[in-house]
Amino acid sequence: MCAELRIASSRDIPEILEIEKECFPCPWNTEQISACMNTPLFRTWTARTDERIAGYLSANLASEEIHIVNLAIREKFRNMGIGSLLLRTANAWGERLGVSVSRLEVRESSKPAIALYLRNGYTQTGQLNCYYPDGEDALEFQLLLNPGEKFLDIARSVVNFSDRIPRVGVVLGSGLSWLADSFGNGKEITYSEIAGFSHDVLPGHPGKLVISECGNFAFLLGRRHHYQGYSGDQVSLLPGVLGDLGVSSWVLMSSSGAVDQTLDCGDIVVFSDHVNFSGCIPESTTGRVGRSVYSVELRELALSIASKIGASIAEGVFACVSGPAYETSSEIQFLRGRGILSVSMSTVPEALMLSSRGLDVVALSLITTAVLPGEEVTHDEVLASQTVIRKKQERFLIAFLKGIAVRELR
Repeated sequence: MCAELRIASSRDIPEILEIEKECFPCPWNTEQISACMNTPLFRTWTARTDERIAGYLSANLASEEIHIVNLAIREKFRNMGIGSLLLRTANAWGERLGVSVSRLEVRESSKPAIALYLRNGYTQTGQLNCYYPDGEDALEFQLLLNPGEKFLDIARSVVNFSDRIPRVGVVLGSGLSWLADSFGNGKEITYSEIAGFSHDVLPGHPGKLVISECGNFAFLLGRRHHYQGYSGDQVSLLPGVLGDLGVSSWVLMSSSGAVDQTLDCGDIVVFSDHVNFSGCIPESTTGRVGRSVYSVELRELALSIASKIGASIAEGVFACVSGPAYETSSEIQFLRGRGILSVSMSTVPEALMLSSRGLDVVALSLITTAVLPGEEVTHDEVLASQTVIRKKQERFLIAFLKGIAVRELR
């Protein structure tokens, strides 16, 4: 079964309460579940099938370990690999942030759960008498992990730079850094100051991480590209680290070319899906992405706000190509014949990585060039189009980001 991973939010609490009552003699209450979503160094993932939560896992990080606090799967979805998927997801999160041990407790009578942990490499290390509220003993299990120093170095640099991790991340492509100015500069750090993270400077990509003055947004001013020689994991490395630290909703923006002839410079395309022609796929996402990369809820929010404001927005399929050359006339005609609205050389690797970790992703093409077959496009023209884009879309983009921030606080 292909279950879709998502980071849990308060909107999921009613379903999680149902699972608790189905699975445990002493189910958790709303306050306990909420604490595992809103306490620093805690994280809860849900595994969904047909938009219903089939199971969930809560974990927290300590100095050298990850503690699996709770794992529950609805009975009808057991023995389908969902429990193992959630365990792998949680332990991979711990490894990336430098912990070397995963530990958990399980009821002595829970034979299916014990079998699950044994299949996933855990070994019993002890027993806790009268551990549960009803007096039942618990068995202690642990699994040795392989922490990743590269991720940890970047994470430490980010935490040292800003003790507050925003909930909303925004990646700004070529020439789009002006949007961060609209939210004020609380703190900023250049990519070169982040330990273990190199960055090749490109025109229109300043190479900075900026925390907004309000503290709700982390803006990435510039990104890595596959055509610069970076792999899929390297392209998405910094967004991935920020996601692990707590940036749970992502807006990925790119300056893109129009494929659909009805689009003009300054219009926006909200991705309903993508076609990846670039050959750039993060290795760690293989087999991990569910049926939908782009959040339906965030897409609907974008379209709703655009409708109220009167912003020029379309929803459709985006094409990611390898670059750095712009598309030929034949390539544009090929893409157009397959219903693709816009094209660029970025965004998809980041979207795949973030979505595979359960984070909410929405992606926007900001149209810089509306190209007819035979016309020539240059990077200078892409950057020069920002005046038009800002005039047409700044009001919408500010409202959209504020709407996501409000959603995160609910």
